[in-house]
Amino acid sequence: MTKYHYTECGLNNIYLLNGYKFIQTSRGKAVSIHDLDGLHKAIGLFLVSSKKELSGEQLRFLRKELLKSPTALAKLLGVSLATIQRWEKGGDDLQIS
Repeated sequence: MTKYHYTECGLNNIYLLNGYKFIQTSRGKAVSIHDLDGLHKAIGLFLVSSKKELSGEQLRFLRKELLKSPTALAKLLGVSLATIQRWEKGGDDLQIS
């Protein structure tokens, strides 16, 4: 079974077993995801329900899925913009409880 390493979402550890197909475009071979919104929702739900620290790339993924800027997320969480930037850079992990 062929797995597709789905890095386009910004996460390095997502592999798809199904729900995608390879297509030919005028620019060459590409991947078409059948339910991109559903896939991103499933990834997000997994991240927030796993009860472990979020990495910077995971926090960035969630922020982008929420359509929040770093400034808006900082305000929502009651932290500084510098804190969000440090978390997303990987300076500290964020614990979800």
